[in-house]
Parts: sequence; structure tokens; C-alpha cells
Amino acid sequence: MKAVVTGGGGFLAGHLIDKLVEAGHSVRTVELPGRNVQRLKDLDVEIVTGDLCDPSLAARACEGMDVVFNPAALAAPLGPWKRFWSINVELVDNVIAGCKKSGVRRLVHVSSPSAVFDGSDHFDADETLPFPKKFLNYYCATKAESEKRVLAANGTDLETVAIRPHAIWGPRDRTLFPRIIERAKSRRLVQVGDGTNIISTLYVENGADALILAATADRAPGNVYFVTDNDTVNLWGFLRRILNDLGLPPIRARIPYPLAYTLGATQEVLWTVLKLSGEPTITRYSAAELAKNHSYSIDRARTDLGYEPTVSREEGLQRFYEWVRNNLL
Repeated sequence: MKAVVTGGGGFLAGHLIDKLVEAGHSVRTVELPGRNVQRLKDLDVEIVTGDLCDPSLAARACEGMDVVFNPAALAAPLGPWKRFWSINVELVDNVIAGCKKSGVRRLVHVSSPSAVFDGSDHFDADETLPFPKKFLNYYCATKAESEKRVLAANGTDLETVAIRPHAIWGPRDRTLFPRIIERAKSRRLVQVGDGTNIISTLYVENGADALILAATADRAPGNVYFVTDNDTVNLWGFLRRILNDLGLPPIRARIPYPLAYTLGATQEVLWTVLKLSGEPTITRYSAAELAKNHSYSIDRARTDLGYEPTVSREEGLQRFYEWVRNNLL
């Protein structure tokens, strides 16, 4: 297989590239100028430097390839609508057009459960879950729009699939757990809600496996799939275990969800109106993510893709702990 992976320096994208290279596939990745790509060079991956918001670059990146994996996205709590639309929607349009122009067989797009998250509890939800009428932030809204466009593009000239990985964790995470660990070390990590919420998670290598399966499964085109580790955890119990195992300070403070949601709404207004630098400590979206139940069924992924998690939670935790101790502590 000749495969393109967008944003190859990213968390999930990086593990996907590892598995593709290990399996003997030819890999090309697209990265923005100035990004550290030494790890990718060491893997002998072909690197195209540029911005996929440029249609000509997207077309060039797809030339001669069989499959395009598109994990590239802007995931941020706040920011201008135009920037979210450009990266999460227009970039995807460019990738779709590039695939069709170059005769790519299949596009595997990385979507998100955020596309269908409206702040309410989700229990073992499946792919029949509708898009919300109102989104909690620009990220959710633009991920929903890009997913719709990817699936609408499925046809005889291009097969398209959308994968919704949930709560990805594991080695080389530079976003989620580094923030959690830093807050724990400074004793600023606060439990949101009553601490009883159950969630699905996804160990990063399992997510990479699912993407590769989606690139070849006969029943995949035109469909969207939730992908998780196929078990659930109590979110705050899971976090407390990780902090304890790593010898980090425990979570001692708690804030009720209604208050956290109100604080998030207030901070969103302040950051938007006053154009404050950095990120707010909490938003409506993050408050809901931290306090609500959100678990998802992988029955469709099992049936259509043949997906089964290969790395158990315990094995994943040991790999994760080793990486954290060597890189974050």
C-alpha cells in the first residue's frame, strides 16, 4: 500500500505511521514548515512540507498514492471561526479533491465523537446518534461538517470512511496528559462533577490499527465508526490511579458541574471579548467532557472492519508510564 498520512507529527498520526512502516507500506506525510520531523526522517518516510489549506499542495501530496489517512485537524478550546473552518473543513475539501484528481482509492478521515456531542450523557451510543442542533464550540461544529462532506464524497471515483476515536491516550501524547500531569504537579487539578461519570477511552496503538483496517475493509466505504478500547472506566478513578502509580499529588478539590459550566461560559466570553492570550482554564465543552458520561459501542467497527483492541488497558498503562517517566517527570 502507498499511503499518505496528513499531520504526521501528530499523536495518532505518528503511531499510524509507525505501524504502516513496520508493515512494509510506503508512507508519505504532509507537515507544516518548521515542525520537527526528525523522527519521521529516521523512519525513512517521504515528507512533503507545506499547508494542505493550499489546494495545489493537497493534490500534489496525493499523487501516485492508494490511500490517504487524514488525522490533521485544529483541536482547540477557542479561536476564530475562520481558522477552524479553514483547517477542519476547507482543508478536508482540498484533500477530497486531491484524492479524486490523483485517483486515490480510499480516504480514511479521522473524525471525532465531538461531532455528535451536545453536552448530554451518552451511554453505549452507536453511529445512529444524530448530529446536535447546537454545538458547544467551533471544533465540534467543524468536525461534524467535515465528516458530512467526507461521507458525501463516497462514490465510484473515491471510497471514503470516517473514524471517531474517543479519548485517545498513550505514549507520545503531547496534549491531554501533559496538561493533566502539570496541573497535578502544581496541585491545580480539580475534579469536575460528582466523579461517577463513565467514559470510553482508546489506547493510541489500537486507534492506529482501526485506521489501517478501515483502509482495506470491503464494508467500510460510506460509513462512520466509533472506535474505543471496548471497555469503560470511571474517569476520575482512572485519573486517580494514574496519578498514584506515577507518584503525583492526588486530586483533592472538587467543583460541581453547574458551577464549572457557568465558569466555562464566563471564561469563553472574557477570552473572546478581551482577546486574552493563552487558553481558558475551563470551557463549557471541557466541563461537560469532564463531568458527563460518554461511552460508545464498537459493534459496527467489529462487524465491518474486523476491529478488536490488541493492546489491553494494563499493557497500555505500563507502556504509557515508561514514556511519562522518561519524558514528563
